[in-house]
Amino acid sequence: MTDNTVQPHGNTSAHEPPGYRFGEPGDVVIHAGPRQSPRIVSVPTRQSEHLIDLAAGDDLFAAVTSLLESLDVSGLMVEFTDGEFGRIDYVYPAYGPDAEHPMSFTSDFQHDGPAELRHASATVGKKDGVPFTHIHASWLTEGGLAKGGHLLPGTLVGPKGMRLRVFALADAQQLSEADPETGFFAFAPTAMRSPASESAPSSAVISRVRPGELIDDAIVTICRAAGFDTAEVRASLGSTTGAVFTDSSAPWPAVEFTHLTGSVSGALGDNPQVSLEGEVVDVAGEVHAGQLALGANPVAVTFELLVLSM
Repeated sequence: MTDNTVQPHGNTSAHEPPGYRFGEPGDVVIHAGPRQSPRIVSVPTRQSEHLIDLAAGDDLFAAVTSLLESLDVSGLMVEFTDGEFGRIDYVYPAYGPDAEHPMSFTSDFQHDGPAELRHASATVGKKDGVPFTHIHASWLTEGGLAKGGHLLPGTLVGPKGMRLRVFALADAQQLSEADPETGFFAFAPTAMRSPASESAPSSAVISRVRPGELIDDAIVTICRAAGFDTAEVRASLGSTTGAVFTDSSAPWPAVEFTHLTGSVSGALGDNPQVSLEGEVVDVAGEVHAGQLALGANPVAVTFELLVLSM
């Protein structure tokens, strides 16, 4: 739901449902804090792709944040494509203490021993001037059980190493800030101006989408503002109020996406076509995946989107 400064509102047990009325998957949550605007914050940017291999035993957060310096950029969006974890420190969504604060996180968990990567995505930027990383992931245990969550520092790369698909953002950075609306920290994109950024066309947009916005509608809005008629969604992560897939659902009030990918065509016309696939972790720590139903998945706390022009 947020970056790695997890600030739950009090209830850290995912297995003790609170007494307030539950919503259905896709029901909008109105947060207790003052509503912020704009609801979608976007920054156009040039981007370049890089395949990066991490070695066995690497500290995952240190290795990923160091890419800001090695690639000489201020912002990154990352897909994890192959490999395994060694140790995993993580939390996952939990019920909050009351109807005004229904979303929280569990207490910390740790998985020791190799675990095969299923999916993972990361946003890399800064918090208080220091490189900072937000990672959601899923994995298979040695017994074949699918697990997932919001990763914490202390997570290590496993014996087989790990491969990353890194999108380096030349003209944008992500800054982690406290959000008065939700009570969580969240990344927000900020433009990095340079002579090159003024003259070269943008090939991508990074966006922060606020609570209640339908994720597919937000993507079309982002494409139209950028002038992208056809686009691809990559390396994106965040949360929705449960999840509604075309053939299944995951429960309210929040799930965290380990990845969101897809495509948009005809965004500048009257009948845009959107196709999105994702995987989520719910309040029981269960993993769900599939094609997202359109018009049914509002953002829970925040969503970090990377949209590439095609």
